[in-house]
Amino acid sequence: MPTVSCRSLWAGEGPCLSHVSVHTDDSGTISSIEKCSSDTFDYSFAMPSFVDAHVHYTWMISKEASLDLSELRSSDEFLSLVQSAAVCGKHKIVRGESFDESDWINTELPTLAELDSVTGDVPVFLRRVCGHAALVNSAMLRLLNPDTPDVNRATGVLKEWPALNFEKMFPLPDRVLLEAASRVESTILSRGVTAIYTFESAQSAELALNSSPGLDVSTAVVTDDVDELVSSGLPAKTVKLFLDGSLGAGNAALSHPYPDGSTGELHYSNDRLLALLLRCGEAGLSVAVHAIGGKALQQLDLVSNEVFRVLGRGFAVRVEHAEDLMCAWPGTWNPGYHIFSMQPNFVERWQRPGGMYDRILPAGQSLLLNPFRTVLDSGFKLGFGSDCMPLDPLYGLKGAIRHRNSSESLSTEEALSAYTLGAASISGLNHLAIPLGRGRTADMVFLSGNPFGGLDGVTVEATMKNGGIVFQNVSTEGI
Repeated sequence: MPTVSCRSLWAGEGPCLSHVSVHTDDSGTISSIEKCSSDTFDYSFAMPSFVDAHVHYTWMISKEASLDLSELRSSDEFLSLVQSAAVCGKHKIVRGESFDESDWINTELPTLAELDSVTGDVPVFLRRVCGHAALVNSAMLRLLNPDTPDVNRATGVLKEWPALNFEKMFPLPDRVLLEAASRVESTILSRGVTAIYTFESAQSAELALNSSPGLDVSTAVVTDDVDELVSSGLPAKTVKLFLDGSLGAGNAALSHPYPDGSTGELHYSNDRLLALLLRCGEAGLSVAVHAIGGKALQQLDLVSNEVFRVLGRGFAVRVEHAEDLMCAWPGTWNPGYHIFSMQPNFVERWQRPGGMYDRILPAGQSLLLNPFRTVLDSGFKLGFGSDCMPLDPLYGLKGAIRHRNSSESLSTEEALSAYTLGAASISGLNHLAIPLGRGRTADMVFLSGNPFGGLDGVTVEATMKNGGIVFQNVSTEGI
């Protein structure tokens, strides 16, 4: 019977316990948590493992098999790395992922002519960190169907459908995907995450469910063909819809204008959204809805409540991101049916003074984004996820605890709960939505320090899945 001793343990609720041993049994559950008299511990701090309530697992696999553009800090670095990949001759298509020009010294993207000059006739596809925009060269433009929507052939910029669905048009070989999947799973476990809620196309959902034996995976299918999902035989029971784009891509549907006067566009009319949500409700499906801008959130509030009225009952509607929620608040949101899946790492990454939000939104507007406290205090279920930007709960938790707008900050316990039990609860992972205790699945994360004393310098030392250590950072004997 495996046993680990910890200097401190937080079970998922209540105060931390000191000097405890956690005993697990052969079924992968906790058999007991007892007081430990030893002064030597296996780990410093233990808690329920993290659950990431918003990832794109097969996109992570694709990124693993592509150029990593996330650490670049200028257009020149961007062009140099892409040129090196193009001239090496190893790729039919050079794929790059996760560039974020908002972090660059100069935030202007390379022109199509500049990209062509360093890539020649080698097609390149370079996707922004948000996934809603990408940059391609002329060779890639020639491979795209002339009828492909949202392609700017003068600039090489793709938005929405072609950026989000590139793998449908140009799939990677299965061998490459499976090799990358193993590395992605290891990375996720190293972050203290043992369960994920992923958004997949009908084609990629099976890969996501079958290629990650070391993780618990819950899936929503991105489709507006509800009947296709019903007849597919997939275990997924949630439909994912996109109402707008992203702030970084400049196409989230805002109720106030961007500095250039644009406001972004809604992807559906009210009537079309009403029909989709009604069909989901009739089919017994729940819905996860990407809605970032105030205009999109206002539409979701209005239409979903009309659907509940027509059906004569409500059903679960997960609101994904809800960054600009205060522009649609208080509205008629219903804690019995509306559930919020939000991303605190957006705060840490983009909501700091002078960050991306400040640069692309009207003065003062960025302070109102990501209102975690408002959601929680209003009685709504709240779960945290990363959207893979980056997949790192310890990074994201800082954004929740030290929100730029202090009135929207969460306590350490509230933030940890949203990234563990709360995320599991909204994701249908009910076995992980209860505190640590006898009979509970032994999924735990062991940290180098107590997060209740601050997160700076705290790292993941080990991850336990079903009672077994599946990631070990360094030897922690003798803590």
